[in-house]
Parts: sequence; structure tokens; C-alpha cells
Amino acid sequence: MKLLDVLKIVLAFSLLYFSTASFADSASTQQATEVACHYVTKVTPHGKAANSSSNDWFFWRNPNMIQTQDADGDHGELWQRTVNGSIQYRKLYHTDKTAVEYMPADMPTNNMNFDWLKLSSMLNQQELDALKPIKKTKVLGRNAELRKGKIDDKTIEVIWLLDENLPASIIRKDNTGSVELHLVDITPLFTAHKKPVAIEDIANYRQIDAVDFGDMENDPFVKKIMQQEGHHHH
Repeated sequence: MKLLDVLKIVLAFSLLYFSTASFADSASTQQATEVACHYVTKVTPHGKAANSSSNDWFFWRNPNMIQTQDADGDHGELWQRTVNGSIQYRKLYHTDKTAVEYMPADMPTNNMNFDWLKLSSMLNQQELDALKPIKKTKVLGRNAELRKGKIDDKTIEVIWLLDENLPASIIRKDNTGSVELHLVDITPLFTAHKKPVAIEDIANYRQIDAVDFGDMENDPFVKKIMQQEGHHHH
């Protein structure tokens, strides 16, 4: 499973989309903790013939940067928040030393999320509030809370890290199967053994605007990416 597909699944764990205006006051809290996380995502379709799939990936966050990378280090994603509040999003192809930039206008057609609070925490407060608190617990020595609920025939179970504002686990089940996200490890960003690729290094990558893909079909890199993703960029 491609990393981007995994992240879309994770962000799609939220079943309802809300305005961010009502929880803007919590922004400083949600962005305060600079962390490095190792997650595993497992997708299990219903049916005897269906095969489950799993993917290990890394998540790094500081107040103005979110970066992800798959376990083999080939692919990643980078969100950067600028001084004027806009968000720059790039897919990173580290093996090819190439970054493909997507603008907010591309969001609807590419199923992307440019909500900074949601990206930095994977769920927002309203989505958590839709789940019933069950008990306080500990995960990897950190304060957490178990929440459960059912929305639109989907059963949701979340273990939420209270101080870091991140999920330790999310389990969603419905009649199509289950999707599980589990935290393997979490450390402060500055002490992390595995660190994100430096912004300075990414700046030296070949930079491509996603809207130019249609005019670059003979470019070897673009041709390879189109074949891998099974569709054409617009």
C-alpha cells in the first residue's frame, strides 16, 4: 500500500468534517509538542479471499512542519505552514530526489486535506467529542484516554494521547472490514533516532508543480509516477 493511500485512510478516520473556527483557541496546545512517531496501519477487508495489508510509516511534527515517510524511506509527504498562514504541500520521492508540489486549489481533485489542526493531530476536537470517554489509561508511559462510539454504521475506538494530541490507536470497523492505526514509538523530535529529511536537503531536490504533469508525460520521472499511481495528474 502506498504511503499516500495510508495517510488518506488515516485522515478519513474522521467521519464528519467540521469548521476549524470553533476550536482555534486550542491551536497553540495542539501544535506545542514537537514529536517523532512510528505508526503501523493495517487494513483488513471482510471476506475469506481478501488479504490484509499493513504499512509502517513515520510522522514528525513541529509548529510549522509536518513530515511523513514510509518505512523504506522512498516516499514521504511534507506540509509547511508559511508566515501568512498558507500551507505548502509536497509529495517527496527521496530516491529520485524530487518533490511534487500541490496547491490548495488541487485539494478537491486529489482528496487532500489542508486543515493544519487536523493534519497535525489526525483528529480534531469535535471528532473526539463525538466519541464517548470510557477510561483513562497509559500508552508507552504517556497519559491517554480510551474513547468509543458508532457513527453512520461505523464502530470507532480511539486511544488518545492527552498531552501530545495524537492518536495512540484508531480502530474503525464497518461492513467492509477494519482499518487499524497503532502507535509503535513516540519520542521528542530533537532526540529521535530517525529524523525527517532536512528542509534544506528537500530544497535541493528537483521541484515539480503537479499541474505541469500533463505537459511532462515524456519525462522519465513523471512517466514512472503515473504508472505507479495508475492515473494521470491534472
